[in-house]
Amino acid sequence: GGFLVISGPPVQWPKKEREWEELQAVARALCYELIIVEGNTVIWKKPDRDPCLNPNEFRIGLCDESDDPNVAWYVNLKRCVTPSFINGGYAIGKIPGWPERLLRAPSRALIMNNGIDLFQADTRRWATRVAYYKNTLKVKLGTPAIRNVMDMNAFFGGFAAALETDPLWVMNVVPARKPLTLDIIYDRGLIGVYHDWCEPFSTYPRTYDLIHVASIDSLTKLPGSRNSSCSLVDLMAEIDRMLRPEGTAVIQDSPEVIKKVARIAHVLRWVTTINNKEPESHGRGKILVATKTFWHL
Repeated sequence: GGFLVISGPPVQWPKKEREWEELQAVARALCYELIIVEGNTVIWKKPDRDPCLNPNEFRIGLCDESDDPNVAWYVNLKRCVTPSFINGGYAIGKIPGWPERLLRAPSRALIMNNGIDLFQADTRRWATRVAYYKNTLKVKLGTPAIRNVMDMNAFFGGFAAALETDPLWVMNVVPARKPLTLDIIYDRGLIGVYHDWCEPFSTYPRTYDLIHVASIDSLTKLPGSRNSSCSLVDLMAEIDRMLRPEGTAVIQDSPEVIKKVARIAHVLRWVTTINNKEPESHGRGKILVATKTFWHL
């Protein structure tokens, strides 16, 4: 039931007639409903049922059952359409409206083992933790100082959901080596991407006012292993590149990891404080709150 809007070439564009015809043919093969063509803009509506696939010259077929539609990192593109696992459950009009969808466990959470319980616990945990960030650690969330925010280890997007009433937006990043939960983030009405944090993130430097990361050390690890595929130093340098001068970094991990992070932050000329986790939280974790200083050679 979603909408596809294409504006510009090849839509009714001079000398692009063949490409425009092919684009329309692909849309027909996928059973997309044409809503309007006006000037150089076209709008189609995707069917809200399991994939409809018309005979076509493009060799587009149904994906194999073994294909995981959530896997989007280091995989080749395929000319196939993925069936829905929960018939119609993802369609616009089937999921709750905003803002109810933000806090209600989506149908795709059912695919995970204990997914509903995990979702609800994650939502409660981040509501408590964000209140602690604001009230005790005095992080300037909810103020005009912070608009562009990134969560580097988003999982279900609970951190972003807890900031619903604040005048900001959150880029939720799901590490490509961790459970692939980006679909649930989108079902909540949030935005996000997959990324391997041992590679540079595609963004302009000095973009984010606040960068948040829980379990930073895990972002450098190979799945199911204690071995690292990159160094914590490299990851911290990448955070520094993305963070705006005088921006804030909030990093949570074990005391041992936070101690390492603090040493690297000092080299980066960040001003840091190390804090205990919120009283309601169990475990030995610490929270580093840092400000990137404005300096030049």
